Amino acid sequence: MAQKAWKQYSWDAYNVEFELPEDFVVTTNTADALEAEGEGIRFALYPFDDKELEEKDLAGFIVDMAERDLNLSEIDEMEVIEVDGMTGGFVSGQKDGLMYLVLGLIDTVNSNNFYAFVAFEEEQEDVIEDAITLFESFGKID
Repeated sequence: MAQKAWKQYSWDAYNVEFELPEDFVVTTNTADALEAEGEGIRFALYPFDDKELEEKDLAGFIVDMAERDLNLSEIDEMEVIEVDGMTGGFVSGQKDGLMYLVLGLIDTVNSNNFYAFVAFEEEQEDVIEDAITLFESFGKID
Protein backbone atom coordinates (compact mmCIF):
# COMPACT_ATOMS: atom_id res chain seq x y z
CA MET A 1 0.00 0.00 0.00
CA ALA A 2 2.54 2.61 -1.08
CA GLN A 3 1.28 6.11 -0.50
CA LYS A 4 0.62 8.20 -3.59
CA ALA A 5 -0.23 11.49 -1.91
CA TRP A 6 1.82 13.14 0.81
CA LYS A 7 1.20 16.29 2.81
CA GLN A 8 3.86 18.65 4.20
CA TYR A 9 3.83 19.19 7.97
CA SER A 10 5.94 21.39 10.19
CA TRP A 11 6.65 21.16 13.88
CA ASP A 12 7.03 24.85 14.53
CA ALA A 13 8.18 24.38 18.13
CA TYR A 14 11.47 22.99 16.72
CA ASN A 15 11.61 24.36 13.15
CA VAL A 16 11.38 20.87 11.66
CA GLU A 17 9.39 19.82 8.62
CA PHE A 18 8.47 16.45 7.16
CA GLU A 19 5.83 14.73 5.05
CA LEU A 20 3.05 12.40 6.17
CA PRO A 21 0.68 10.36 4.03
CA GLU A 22 -2.28 12.53 3.08
CA ASP A 23 -4.78 10.32 4.96
CA PHE A 24 -2.96 10.65 8.31
CA VAL A 25 -4.64 12.67 11.05
CA VAL A 26 -2.48 14.58 13.53
CA THR A 27 -3.74 13.67 17.02
CA THR A 28 -1.17 15.55 19.12
CA ASN A 29 0.86 18.66 18.29
CA THR A 30 2.56 20.14 21.36
CA ALA A 31 6.13 21.07 22.27
CA ASP A 32 6.44 17.58 23.84
CA ALA A 33 5.10 15.41 21.01
CA LEU A 34 3.73 15.31 17.51
CA GLU A 35 1.62 12.20 16.86
CA ALA A 36 -0.49 11.07 13.91
CA GLU A 37 -2.47 8.01 12.85
CA GLY A 38 -3.72 6.51 9.63
CA GLU A 39 -5.19 3.11 8.65
CA GLY A 40 -3.66 0.98 11.41
CA ILE A 41 -0.39 2.90 11.38
CA ARG A 42 0.85 5.15 14.18
CA PHE A 43 3.54 7.85 13.88
CA ALA A 44 5.10 9.74 16.79
CA LEU A 45 7.88 12.33 17.03
CA TYR A 46 9.51 13.51 20.26
CA PRO A 47 12.28 15.99 21.11
CA PHE A 48 15.37 14.83 22.97
CA ASP A 49 17.54 17.56 24.49
CA ASP A 50 21.12 16.41 24.94
CA LYS A 51 23.85 18.94 24.16
CA GLU A 52 26.51 16.20 24.43
CA LEU A 53 24.96 13.90 21.79
CA GLU A 54 27.21 13.53 18.72
CA GLU A 55 27.01 11.66 15.42
CA LYS A 56 29.12 8.81 16.79
CA ASP A 57 26.45 8.28 19.50
CA LEU A 58 23.58 7.83 17.01
CA ALA A 59 23.31 4.02 17.10
CA GLY A 60 23.40 3.90 20.91
CA PHE A 61 20.85 6.72 21.13
CA ILE A 62 18.37 4.95 18.84
CA VAL A 63 18.77 1.51 20.41
CA ASP A 64 18.37 3.06 23.88
CA MET A 65 15.10 4.73 22.82
CA ALA A 66 13.87 1.47 21.27
CA GLU A 67 14.71 -0.60 24.35
CA ARG A 68 14.05 1.79 27.22
CA ASP A 69 11.21 3.99 26.00
CA LEU A 70 9.38 1.59 23.68
CA ASN A 71 10.35 -1.78 25.27
CA LEU A 72 11.02 -3.32 21.84
CA SER A 73 12.58 -6.71 21.23
CA GLU A 74 14.42 -8.19 18.24
CA ILE A 75 16.10 -4.87 17.42
CA ASP A 76 18.02 -4.87 14.13
CA GLU A 77 21.24 -3.03 13.27
CA MET A 78 20.93 0.67 12.54
CA GLU A 79 20.59 1.86 8.96
CA VAL A 80 21.87 5.37 8.24
CA ILE A 81 19.68 7.70 6.19
CA GLU A 82 20.27 11.08 4.57
CA VAL A 83 18.29 13.83 6.27
CA ASP A 84 18.50 17.53 5.42
CA GLY A 85 20.60 19.32 8.03
CA MET A 86 20.69 16.41 10.50
CA THR A 87 22.31 13.02 10.96
CA GLY A 88 19.75 10.21 10.91
CA GLY A 89 19.40 6.50 11.32
CA PHE A 90 16.77 3.94 12.20
CA VAL A 91 16.31 0.45 13.63
CA SER A 92 13.40 -1.94 13.55
CA GLY A 93 11.96 -3.90 16.45
CA GLN A 94 8.82 -5.62 17.65
CA LYS A 95 6.34 -5.42 20.52
CA ASP A 96 2.88 -6.90 21.09
CA GLY A 97 2.54 -8.13 17.51
CA LEU A 98 3.46 -4.74 16.06
CA MET A 99 6.50 -3.85 13.98
CA TYR A 100 8.27 -0.59 14.83
CA LEU A 101 10.72 1.49 12.85
CA VAL A 102 12.50 3.86 15.26
CA LEU A 103 14.27 6.95 13.91
CA GLY A 104 16.90 9.05 15.61
CA LEU A 105 17.88 12.51 14.36
CA ILE A 106 20.84 14.47 15.67
CA ASP A 107 21.11 18.16 14.87
CA THR A 108 24.84 18.81 14.89
CA VAL A 109 24.34 22.59 15.16
CA ASN A 110 22.10 22.75 18.24
CA SER A 111 20.73 20.42 20.89
CA ASN A 112 17.36 19.82 19.20
CA ASN A 113 17.62 16.08 18.69
CA PHE A 114 14.62 13.86 17.98
CA TYR A 115 13.39 10.35 17.96
CA ALA A 116 10.37 9.10 16.10
CA PHE A 117 8.66 5.84 15.34
CA VAL A 118 6.21 4.30 12.94
CA ALA A 119 4.26 1.32 14.34
CA PHE A 120 2.16 -1.08 12.28
CA GLU A 121 0.94 -4.67 12.20
CA GLU A 122 3.45 -7.18 10.85
CA GLU A 123 1.11 -8.08 7.96
CA GLN A 124 1.51 -4.50 6.73
CA GLU A 125 5.18 -4.88 5.82
CA ASP A 126 4.60 -2.80 2.69
CA VAL A 127 4.40 0.16 5.08
CA ILE A 128 8.18 -0.05 5.58
CA GLU A 129 8.88 1.74 2.30
CA ASP A 130 6.47 4.54 3.25
CA ALA A 131 8.03 4.82 6.71
CA ILE A 132 11.49 5.24 5.20
CA THR A 133 10.12 7.86 2.78
CA LEU A 134 8.62 9.68 5.78
CA PHE A 135 11.94 9.51 7.67
CA GLU A 136 13.89 10.80 4.66
CA SER A 137 11.50 13.75 4.29
CA PHE A 138 12.68 15.38 7.53
CA GLY A 139 14.46 18.69 7.29
CA LYS A 140 15.15 21.85 9.24
CA ILE A 141 13.20 25.01 8.52
CA ASP A 142 15.54 27.97 8.06
